[in-house]
Amino acid sequence: MVTMKNKFNTNISVIIFSIILLFPSIAITQDNSLKFMVISDIHISNDQSKDERLISLINEINSGKFSDIDLLVITGDNVSSYYSKRNDGDGLENNRTLKLMSILKKTSKPYLMALGNHDYKIDRNKDSDAPFSIDEINEIEKLWKDHAGLEPYYSTEINGYKMIILNSMRGMYLNRRFDPEQMNWLADQMKENIPVFLFFHHPVQSDNFKIWGKPKDLATPENEEKFFTILAKYKSNIKGIFVGHGHMWISDTLFNTIPVYETASFGEGNGLNFYRVSVDELGKVNVEKNSK
Repeated sequence: MVTMKNKFNTNISVIIFSIILLFPSIAITQDNSLKFMVISDIHISNDQSKDERLISLINEINSGKFSDIDLLVITGDNVSSYYSKRNDGDGLENNRTLKLMSILKKTSKPYLMALGNHDYKIDRNKDSDAPFSIDEINEIEKLWKDHAGLEPYYSTEINGYKMIILNSMRGMYLNRRFDPEQMNWLADQMKENIPVFLFFHHPVQSDNFKIWGKPKDLATPENEEKFFTILAKYKSNIKGIFVGHGHMWISDTLFNTIPVYETASFGEGNGLNFYRVSVDELGKVNVEKNSK
């Protein structure tokens, strides 16, 4: 039976649909704008100034100065090492990850974190640039999962954009940046036809080769063939790549299409180093550097 209420709703739906057909420019659209902040290389340690710098940024996010951002993204080297001394317990002065999380939990905005080479150091005696065995990698990743709830790599979608956090340390046991399992996962992630931002720690070899960091640390087409093949295939969907590690402000392109940005170290200097990224309703991306 068609009630008066159902008939009214049906008539309204027909009218709205007819208006959209006649005047498509006034069709109802979803706000797909996006604003986020990118920092890198915080290097939380026993240096209190690094804690204070991060606290200062979070206070500015919470107080309203940056209240319009949708999220904060950190591209690795969140701590100088996981522990100060491996066997000295989980107090905040020794477990630097727990200290980091005690600060980040105060932010009013969601945040995403990638893992960098210093995040895989079990303590300050481990060389962050030395080879890592698969057992060392698994051990550290379990600690990050247990203490921070952090997966080695993952993705999330916000306002119609996929934010993919990659891990440029998982291939270290193969003397590479990315492991095969992660690359298979990335290929599946990219199949969905939506715009994407990529975040990870180590720089990539870009179109106009620049000093992004030590040459041995770069992800290159020679050592990361599948990674570059995936990026080339889906380059039109990739709105930007953000990396860290080199502690410098550098920007370039990849395949003359994908913007690539390296962020200066947040843990160094006197100011707050970050990129402020805005995407308008039409998908236009604007990236502003802050180093004050």
